[in-house]
Amino acid sequence: MLKLLQTFIDIALWRKGPQDLPASRFLLTLVLVIYIASSFVQVQLLDLRLSTAFVIVGVDVTMMMVWLWVVLAFFARSQRFIQTLTAMFGVGALLAAIDIVVAGVQLLAGSPVDNPSSLWLMLRFFAIALIMGRIFMHALDRGLLTGMALTIAIVYSTGAVAQMIVTRLHG
Repeated sequence: MLKLLQTFIDIALWRKGPQDLPASRFLLTLVLVIYIASSFVQVQLLDLRLSTAFVIVGVDVTMMMVWLWVVLAFFARSQRFIQTLTAMFGVGALLAAIDIVVAGVQLLAGSPVDNPSSLWLMLRFFAIALIMGRIFMHALDRGLLTGMALTIAIVYSTGAVAQMIVTRLHG
């Protein structure tokens, strides 16, 4: 388990890529469960309704899977789906864990967790764009800018879809 964690850390630090993970459905499922759990805790720190948290996490997971499948199919790299998705969920869980620690420190300090001008939110967005962009770069055999552009599109489209669903549920 520590070796797997080290692999995700290495992917986040640009020392490895998704190709360094086994193409295992079991591993993907395990990492997906960890990603969902960490995402749920992360979203709950924003003090949202339980139903809103489920929507946000569900939309996030679904959109990531659909986007990745479509992009890999478009670039004729569908065979890389399991490894790339495993890398994305694994690094995503790692980033969520860091985000949970930062949010916990902010809460203890009496600072709002969802302050949009927060330096951490900007750093987190930049880190996600770079790290996930590099994962896309490896999966697609394209440049980092292409990977970052796809990552930003995923982030914003996921947020828009989640907001639309939450508004319809509670609006």
